[in-house]
Amino acid sequence: MNINDLPIPQVIKEKLKEDGIESLYPPQVDAIKKGLLEGNNLVVAVPTASGKTLIALLACIKALEETGLKTLYLSPLRALAYEKYMEFRSYLDLLGKRTILLTGDYDTEDSNAKYADAIIATNEKIDSAIRHQAKWVNQIGLVVSDEIHLINDATRGPTLEVVLAQLRKVSRTQILALSATIKNADEIARWLEAGLVSSDWRPVKLNEGVLLDNKIKYKENREVKIPLQYKNSFTNLINHIIKQGNQALVFGTTRNMAESTARNLTARVNKSLTIEEKQKLKAASSEILRTGEQTKQSKNLAKLVEQGVSYHHAGLSPSQRRIIEKNFKQGNIKILGSTPTLAAGINLPARYVIIKSVYRYDVTLGSYPIPVLEFKQQSGRAGRPQYDKEGDAIVIAKNEYDAEGLYHRYIEAETEDIESRIAAEPALRRIVLGQIATDNTQTIDELVDFIGQTFYGHKEDPTSLSSILRKVIKFLQEEALITNDPEYLIPTSFGRRVSQLYIDPLSGIIIRDGLMRANTKAKELLTDMSFLHLVCATPDVRYVTIKKNDAIAIINYMSDHEDEILPPLPVDSFELELFMSQLKTALILQDWISETPEDLILDRHSVGSGDVYSVVSNAEWLLYATSEIAKLLGYSNISVNVSSLHNRVVNGIKNELVDLVQIPGIGRVRSRLLFDKGYKTREILKETDPKEILKIPGFGTELVRAIFLHLLGEKFSEKDIGKNLELKDTEIEETTISFPQKSLDDFFSK
Repeated sequence: MNINDLPIPQVIKEKLKEDGIESLYPPQVDAIKKGLLEGNNLVVAVPTASGKTLIALLACIKALEETGLKTLYLSPLRALAYEKYMEFRSYLDLLGKRTILLTGDYDTEDSNAKYADAIIATNEKIDSAIRHQAKWVNQIGLVVSDEIHLINDATRGPTLEVVLAQLRKVSRTQILALSATIKNADEIARWLEAGLVSSDWRPVKLNEGVLLDNKIKYKENREVKIPLQYKNSFTNLINHIIKQGNQALVFGTTRNMAESTARNLTARVNKSLTIEEKQKLKAASSEILRTGEQTKQSKNLAKLVEQGVSYHHAGLSPSQRRIIEKNFKQGNIKILGSTPTLAAGINLPARYVIIKSVYRYDVTLGSYPIPVLEFKQQSGRAGRPQYDKEGDAIVIAKNEYDAEGLYHRYIEAETEDIESRIAAEPALRRIVLGQIATDNTQTIDELVDFIGQTFYGHKEDPTSLSSILRKVIKFLQEEALITNDPEYLIPTSFGRRVSQLYIDPLSGIIIRDGLMRANTKAKELLTDMSFLHLVCATPDVRYVTIKKNDAIAIINYMSDHEDEILPPLPVDSFELELFMSQLKTALILQDWISETPEDLILDRHSVGSGDVYSVVSNAEWLLYATSEIAKLLGYSNISVNVSSLHNRVVNGIKNELVDLVQIPGIGRVRSRLLFDKGYKTREILKETDPKEILKIPGFGTELVRAIFLHLLGEKFSEKDIGKNLELKDTEIEETTISFPQKSLDDFFSK
């Protein structure tokens, strides 16, 4: 089917052609034949790069043009949501439609969504909007649910499943569910009352094989030999790929494996680079060094990128990851070592995908093989549409026995069935309180009825959950999240607020109990650490792991500061290990708000910039929730103090900079520069000659103009600035500014 044949505006057809799309792929044609553009529900289960995004875009354009209702694109990840936002906006702007991105900040109904035509959001964000009873949710005419197979994920799955059940309940909207190829896609289609588009078709042929020594065994017993130059089969394969002038995405099980893969290949890859590629990589390397503070991590990463290799994992900052992704897509970076998280994230294909290990480690399970679905997610990255005719995904075997096992387990096997994960008690805690707090269910029968509308309820008798539901309800009653009414499920003011704040009910309980202890403590015992540790003791925090070298320092710190701690202290070895992880996470936050140089934070705690970013992002929200709960409990002084701490965590500053950082565009580094020069408050700045501020490195004409417009409003005159040369805002980033560190040096060696 040709693009010209589609019933969409001409301006969109022209844009598609500009982007190299002249005709539709078979799965896209199948979707249209099954009523995609006629408002029919569809589940599209096709391989990576088979055109799911265009299917969603066409449905979105058709719905916006014909119904006048909003369209909603649900994404499991923020990074993926941002990617889709940029992609959809480039088309919808041409139609005069407003596209917005919603992620984070869960304590609002997002009134700006009232005026949006297309909304790109994470599943959690929409779940939160529903809990706030946002009226715009009822104006949605199309819901696109990306990566719906993640219903199978114990962490993200319950939210996705419940969001879809709730959206179907509040409005009769078209549902378009997008998925990788999965075994029981038909069951999901029946649940959503949808047609099914299921196909193994790919625009680029996928060859999956097992490498042993110098032989790759593909399906149908086809074998390919690669040159045997070294003892290590992985090295031989990489040499083969580099000599062909191709790229490879290498999946390892750990961050160390991803990083060592890149480090060990620098010399080989660098020899193959052209002069033009080296120039582009040097520019990318410089961009990494300009982004944020310079650290050992950023310097080492920049050196690797300059050699044409890199790594990609959660330890990198979002800006670092974006630079790497852009340069890999452009073909400048040749080898990218990655952890498995990339496989379920953004669109980053390569001619070759190499899977170094199919084993994961868990403290409770030990070493175990990954599911087939995860393997297929990784292998599906092989082959770049519009560039390659085929892609190769190769898993490396240790010996003949291993090779046979890998071939049968992953190359020949079908993916596992997708199963619901909502029956676990932690998931049901959130779901049950969310339903009760929004008055959607007021009796146990109504609650069971709602469960019946989920994927779990489609497959199982929802009454099978009655016993665990009653257990959860009893827990919520005992903890005063809902009342003890024998007939009706009624939220307390505390329960309703916890639900609106979008935190685990258990987090709400831990925070409440900690605040009650805080209210009885002497003021001198309530420190920053009291509240930082309190939020890090909740199940909503992704706390960092303890390394061997951490234990003594953390135990010493705990013994010296135990009077400041609000949650109960550990009573056994299991609780102690968890407590130390929570405390280590809180210590990272304490370093952050002490303005400790990032390099020292990374070195001291053996973490990456991305880990610090994740910890800070988590804590921001939980500190806000803590301040709100303190307000609800009537602890106004504590609420004010925690709110100030929240502001410091958001900006990474000491208390003395709280006033200055309120000025838009200043940030933590420039606030420190102003403070150290004697401009300690906004009031002092108001009385200052702008020309004096222009003398400070990092303060250019435009920035100074913005500062004084904010401070003085109409009283500000452009003549006050004069014709001083402007220093680009980014130049300040090149200088790492050190700050004195006092609080933790007695416990952690530099």
